[in-house]
Amino acid sequence: MSSDPDRDDPREDLKQGLSLLWRAARRTAGDLRRDLDRTSVGKAVDDAGRELVRAATNVVGRLGAELSKRPPAPPPRDERPQEGAEPEVPPTRPAGPTPEDPGFRIAVEPEDKGDKPR
Repeated sequence: MSSDPDRDDPREDLKQGLSLLWRAARRTAGDLRRDLDRTSVGKAVDDAGRELVRAATNVVGRLGAELSKRPPAPPPRDERPQEGAEPEVPPTRPAGPTPEDPGFRIAVEPEDKGDKPR
């Protein structure tokens, strides 16, 4: 604050302070822009951004192409039997339990229950 009694207006002080901050920011931005142009860092950042966008576009395009593909159709099956070859017979399944596969039992209680009441 100023010691001058005519200058005790806080609004005017705020206005001057913001004006000085704005001027400092503009000068700093201008200096930074000149430095970036001089060192070509700005151009490198622009080029990197373009490459990143190009790579992302390629990835999205490739994914879209892969997702829109249909599975290949199976090759047509020749229905005529080959000469000298036996015709294919589909295997038959047994109708009941076999020694290799006895099946399963559903909640069967043992015959000898003892003296437990039902």
